Amino acid sequence: MQSSSTYQEILTQVDAWKDALHSVVQAQGAIQRLWQQGAYDSIIFTGCGSTHYLALTAASLTQSKTGRVARAVPASELLINPNSVYARQGRTLLVAISRSGTTTETVQAAQQFVEQKRGEVIVVSCYDDKALNHSAALTLAAPKGQEVSVAQTRSFAAMLVMVEGLAAALAGEALRDDLFAGIDQTYVESALRFAEQYVAPERYARYFCLGGGARYGLASEAMLKMKEMSLTSAEPFYPLEFRHGPKSMVDQETVVVCLLSESGLAAELALLEEMRGLGATTLAIGAAAQADFVLPNAGVSLVYLMPVVQWMAQRRAVSKGVDPDHPRNLEAVIELPALNL
Repeated sequence: MQSSSTYQEILTQVDAWKDALHSVVQAQGAIQRLWQQGAYDSIIFTGCGSTHYLALTAASLTQSKTGRVARAVPASELLINPNSVYARQGRTLLVAISRSGTTTETVQAAQQFVEQKRGEVIVVSCYDDKALNHSAALTLAAPKGQEVSVAQTRSFAAMLVMVEGLAAALAGEALRDDLFAGIDQTYVESALRFAEQYVAPERYARYFCLGGGARYGLASEAMLKMKEMSLTSAEPFYPLEFRHGPKSMVDQETVVVCLLSESGLAAELALLEEMRGLGATTLAIGAAAQADFVLPNAGVSLVYLMPVVQWMAQRRAVSKGVDPDHPRNLEAVIELPALNL
């Protein structure tokens, strides 16, 4: 299915990275003014499905860079359990993430947030003219991230670039428009060649995706892609948490993928060695020389992690005879009647 929409969207994502970077670079002055004028006590990132996992990454990055308390919750929790999320006092910056800009829970949560005068909303999306944008004090949009497939790939990568830039801008860092200079489709193709080695359904039955800090949200997204596209058992964990129970599932049919960090590198590599001793196939993805798939431009962006895990899901689906463009029981956008809460 190399002509499939998902295949093409993964393959062409570098243009979306560059579009997303340009968007956030152009907006950095507006971001910093909003931040300075808002006097926010906390930051909440929200989304649904893939964008909730992106919110986890964004919150981790933002708190690390700004020192301000940041957390991520699904948009439905802002509607159903707001008292467990919002502080009783102080101002909040809400960052609402949605590929389509029309996801019902996210749109309604942002509208309610504005009506209750809790603070301002920044929208991160691939569109700037949808229902969610009406609640925004500021929109970051990457039109080249738009896609037709159900499973988010190119769009997720583009929005990841924007939330990385947002975190940096909130911390007062100057953003550069040339971070991806010299990177093109050949990098994504190299990720495809690597990923294809680890998808055979007759060889592998289950996948575990490990990542700490900001990488945990990306490990969760890798899990979701494997489930959505290929109907394969997959679970995310923080790396050292994997010893606390989940490793009981490891055998010769198991693949353990670790998104390597700098701070936990030695411990993560030791964990993978232990899992190999239990029979697992292990894949280390990161900037370190010890990685099985070494990322370029160490430290520039976490987006370099995405093509490998997206390809693994897409190629696994094709190997199983499953259509990755039309996952079972799923729709590209969840639009519901207004939730009466």
